[in-house]
Amino acid sequence: MTAIEKYIWVVNALFCAGERGLSLKELNDKWVRDISVSNGAPLPRQTFDRWKGNILLAFGVNIECNLKGGYRYYISNPESLSNGETVRWLLDAYSTANTLSQSIQLKGRIQLEEIPSNRSFLTIIIEAMKEDIVLLVTYKNFVCKKSYTFPIEPYCLKMFQKRWYLLARSVNDGRMRIYGLDRLENVEVTTERFSMPKDFDAKEYFSTFFGIVADDSVATERIVIRAYKQHQQYVRSLPIHSSQKELCANDAYADFELRLRPTYDFIMELLHAGNMVEVMEPQALRKTMKAWASGLWVMYKNE
Repeated sequence: MTAIEKYIWVVNALFCAGERGLSLKELNDKWVRDISVSNGAPLPRQTFDRWKGNILLAFGVNIECNLKGGYRYYISNPESLSNGETVRWLLDAYSTANTLSQSIQLKGRIQLEEIPSNRSFLTIIIEAMKEDIVLLVTYKNFVCKKSYTFPIEPYCLKMFQKRWYLLARSVNDGRMRIYGLDRLENVEVTTERFSMPKDFDAKEYFSTFFGIVADDSVATERIVIRAYKQHQQYVRSLPIHSSQKELCANDAYADFELRLRPTYDFIMELLHAGNMVEVMEPQALRKTMKAWASGLWVMYKNE
């Protein structure tokens, strides 16, 4: 187990303990019981003290000791986990993996979906992002089915619908593009560095897009969709976009407001819901959906 995985284990244990926290003995008992991380060996105080500093540097999570409450350790800034999407994802992923590893006897009864991530390239890209190093990539385009090799400046990674994507600036023409990691054939680290814009915010960059089709030519619009019957529960429990707001609801349907760019991947998402979701506004998007629906009708009308 790597050091990062051990840090995540400690953060997860203290986060689950809440404000009351854990004494070092309680934390150590949990550690020893979890053979997958400890191999049955205790967690020395000196090691734990060193890890606290490393956890703060790696995740921004501050672990403090409540001297008045019986020397109990707790996370003093839990909001860093609530607001930090990457750290929260790491904790969720670790917690799930840890639970599954302790239920190995059920391996035939737990089905997971494979993520075509190109893990070897993922590691190289992350290391290059840490040092702002230019990468030389060979990328195969799904449309023209040709491979091209070119230098890029890696800005951020994004997971979307079971695939990893890299947002990068092309060194050749200066344009921002998104590359699917499963389409990378080779990634090489160069000796060149680039200056990462200080004002770049990955979350803000994607805030008006549904997924990874970052088409600036499509304007941001107010969109109202109507989810019928039980599908409104799905839309409510798993929002389509971070801007989603519920406008009204009854037994027959619920209306939701979104503010985003109606790009190709967003339209595909709406079509995926079939006749359980209807676009109410704007009219231009309704016409687009009608055109797609008409095309489907032509395809199947003779069967």
